[in-house]
Amino acid sequence: MKKRKQQIEKTTVVVPLLMVGLMWFIFLIQKTGLFNQCYGVIPWKMEGLRGIVLSPLFHGNLEHIMSNSIPMLILSFVLFLFYNKQAYFVIISSWILTGLATWLLPDFSYFQSGIYSCHIGASGVIYALAFFLFFSGVFSKKLLLLVVSIVVFLVYGSIVYGILPSQVDQGVSWQGHLMGAIVGSVIAYKLNKR
Repeated sequence: MKKRKQQIEKTTVVVPLLMVGLMWFIFLIQKTGLFNQCYGVIPWKMEGLRGIVLSPLFHGNLEHIMSNSIPMLILSFVLFLFYNKQAYFVIISSWILTGLATWLLPDFSYFQSGIYSCHIGASGVIYALAFFLFFSGVFSKKLLLLVVSIVVFLVYGSIVYGILPSQVDQGVSWQGHLMGAIVGSVIAYKLNKR
């Protein structure tokens, strides 16, 4: 039992650090110019399918990766701390389903400008984790998890504006944010229903 508890504690810290470390590793390789094409989600384009898996690892600039690193670290840490048995499923599902949903969503940028959009960054996964943690606590009706929900809402509640196209600066993937929010909410509902 003690060994299992130590393993959970180690996972709670190591996995979030590894995910953020991988994001930074890819970012540093990007800066060398090795990746000169879009590895993000390009809606309705075959080459955009690879972005379903790769897009959360790629970031446009230093500000972009910095703004994604801390929430990814904190939210994945909270996920592993309070939902350890479900954490891998939630992260993998959030990662893949958010990318897939973003790929399936019509490319509104193309309709406006004739240029295909390329969605990169971990923010879709971050939205999925934030919405999962919030709704999972609400659906579970357990006091501790409800407190976690309230804390997540107080700290990250303002991200709700990121899912609205009118509230996001040009170049920010509100589509990825919206799909992440929907995916996280659905995963919370489905897992708590079980």
